[in-house]
Amino acid sequence: MNENKDKDKQNYFIVDSTAIIHHFALEGELGENDFLVIPELLEIELKSFEAKSVLTLLSAEGKLIQVSPSSQSMERITEIAKKSGDFSALSKIDLHVLALSQDFPDSVIYSDDNAVQNVCAFINTKVISQHFKIKQRREYFWQCTVCRSKYSQKRETCIDCGSPLKRFFKRK
Repeated sequence: MNENKDKDKQNYFIVDSTAIIHHFALEGELGENDFLVIPELLEIELKSFEAKSVLTLLSAEGKLIQVSPSSQSMERITEIAKKSGDFSALSKIDLHVLALSQDFPDSVIYSDDNAVQNVCAFINTKVISQHFKIKQRREYFWQCTVCRSKYSQKRETCIDCGSPLKRFFKRK
């Protein structure tokens, strides 16, 4: 009985633009109950004819779900990305990909983006990458190159002395 339940379970794979551009884990690898979820904004980011063709093919096969994340998920992911220090490294589409993982529980994210992978580590979401896999979760901060003042949010210059800041991560 459990076999049938698992067999009928729908699996959601949330992909960012790198997954479409590089075609990883997309063509011919999706099972009967597997679906790709992408942010509606993703099409804007795709420039090549080949990448747009992949989207068209997946859509024609009925394997593609284009959706916008809920506002609650966007707020939660934004807060977590700021806490981890990854917010400034994430694009709007990256934030949407991460937020969709909250709207589709037990989903898997396909991404080679280090900041996306790091936030996934904070929210305990499984990530599959083709080329670049982070080894451990990191929490970032910015530090003044002159007076050593520390900031949890990205800034261009130090409030105390006006010098540039550099990004670091906390050592465990």
